[in-house]
Amino acid sequence: MKKSLIALAALAAVTAASAQSTVTISGALVLGVGATEIGTASSDLQIGRQTGNIQFAGTEDLGGGLKAGFQLQTAIGAVATSDTTTSIAANRTILGDRAANITLTGDFGGVLVGRANTSVRNQMGIADVSNLPVISGLSASSSAAKTTADDGVYVNAGSDANARIIYSDTYANQVAYSTPTISGFNASVGVVPSQTVSTGVGDNGITKDTLSYTVNYSNGPLNASVNLTDSQTGANPYKMTTIVANYDLGVIKVGFAQQGIRAAGTDVSPGNGTMVTAKIPMGSGNWGLGYGRRTATSQTSSSFGDDVKQVFVGYRYDLSKRTHLSAVYNNIDRTGTATDVKETHIMVGHSF
Repeated sequence: MKKSLIALAALAAVTAASAQSTVTISGALVLGVGATEIGTASSDLQIGRQTGNIQFAGTEDLGGGLKAGFQLQTAIGAVATSDTTTSIAANRTILGDRAANITLTGDFGGVLVGRANTSVRNQMGIADVSNLPVISGLSASSSAAKTTADDGVYVNAGSDANARIIYSDTYANQVAYSTPTISGFNASVGVVPSQTVSTGVGDNGITKDTLSYTVNYSNGPLNASVNLTDSQTGANPYKMTTIVANYDLGVIKVGFAQQGIRAAGTDVSPGNGTMVTAKIPMGSGNWGLGYGRRTATSQTSSSFGDDVKQVFVGYRYDLSKRTHLSAVYNNIDRTGTATDVKETHIMVGHSF
């Protein structure tokens, strides 16, 4: 009897320990069927992968209000640069290419170490309220239409990475801290080490760490965020300010983003980006629309500064909480070039 009680106690202890640690698998895939025009070239009917990812995430209760967590997110079916014939291909799928990080959270806030979205990329979830499978802020295309230099996630007009409205990225390595939320406010600061070791000192006068500062506010129908990024890494250092907000009026929800970029050592901006989006609920879905404009200045930059406009409109019908159909028209107009992009697609998406 005594041995049985000991065995039961041990089993209960193991069960309790197991219950404190959880791992989830989630992801999404959106495919589009339609046609695309890039410059003077038009496609026949094509199937394009707009987005896709699979994620493993977990948390463990450490006691005393502390929790440890991890995130490992991988793109599905990324298209290699050398692939110019197929819109969907599994030529480059690197484990953790979108996120690979460890977190520690508690009453003090949270600390993240590893690969994760920049604060600006996270801000786009506030600015783009259209609920459509169109990457309106971070790229110039929604369907993964083919060019000879498709980066596998987005296709930029004329194979030009500068044809964007709002700039952002995923940091390969960062250390970030976020405060607890108080009265709707919270703040975060991140450091992206340059990891330069050629001089033997890690940091030098040419390549320095990137710093990111963000303040967020969320209360009722209003969500807003301000980010300051100081990037001194590489050949084109810059400072960037991004302001985003959305407001839910009930019959319509509107979103806004404004971004200014200043090249290091100058007071001249290589371009200001503005984006406005809207979501209008109707039936079992919603209408979505958006307009974006980046105005280039006389200053040239190999990283920023194209003069580009983007307009998109569409309707999303929710078949369930996880599956939807969308009909989307997307138009990217680059001033003074022949490499505009026009897309008309019907998309089906599923999340799990």
